[in-house]
Amino acid sequence: MRSRYYKSNHGYWKMLDPKNEFRILVLSICFFVAIYTVVCLTLFRRWKGRKRQRAASCCISLVHGTISATLAAHDMACRRSSASWKLDARNSSFQNGVMEFSMAYFLVDLLHYLYAVPDDYLFIGHHISTLTYMLSCRYFTRHGATSVMYLIAVGEATTPLQCVWNLSRMAREDHRLAMQIYTFLSPIFTVIFTFVRGCLGPYLLWKLSSFYLRGQSSSSVIPRWLAYFWMLKAALAVVGSLLWVYKLWVGLFKFYTQKQYEVRKVE
Repeated sequence: MRSRYYKSNHGYWKMLDPKNEFRILVLSICFFVAIYTVVCLTLFRRWKGRKRQRAASCCISLVHGTISATLAAHDMACRRSSASWKLDARNSSFQNGVMEFSMAYFLVDLLHYLYAVPDDYLFIGHHISTLTYMLSCRYFTRHGATSVMYLIAVGEATTPLQCVWNLSRMAREDHRLAMQIYTFLSPIFTVIFTFVRGCLGPYLLWKLSSFYLRGQSSSSVIPRWLAYFWMLKAALAVVGSLLWVYKLWVGLFKFYTQKQYEVRKVE
């Protein structure tokens, strides 16, 4: 099977090569499994049970979020012309690579949740939804990856800060430094997460829905039912984010209320 090429702002990209179809995906799976295993056996070896496994999950999420958000933002910055922002355009090799890298993370982390935290239905559902979106875009339609770059850039923008906040939250009862970091980051993370997920997220959903739900995408490359399915998943992700924004603010007020009560009790 011959490879196809097309010209974009990134230059000439190789579009279809059977030898490379799953190379980045497989290598990235090995990469994330290695990180998960190493941090479990070294950095968090003294942590017990679910706590150690969840900390390892935070570490691979930190690596994935930092790299994928940077790559997606780079892809968006390179697309200066309006034609390059067409949401049903053919995927570039760069975009396919970013999606494979992200799919590898979600596969590994999904296995983590199914094994270590099987009762966390929200995250399991989120991972399955994200995986099916990327899989269908990467291997079925081979078009529409620009929308995935948007979603990755916004969805993973808060991940590095979130992972540090989560790790400090898990360790705050055993380490004073972790408590200080958690106390310092909590209001900052809550405000930033609220802006990104509570404001930028719904705005992005509106922009994508305006294109896909109004039939602006070509049904010959992205079937109408699939475009609707993509937007349903994006809408559910936004609803989930808004629920978490609510929980963050409730938790933040509860944390500071309890802290003030303890201070008064000491006085």
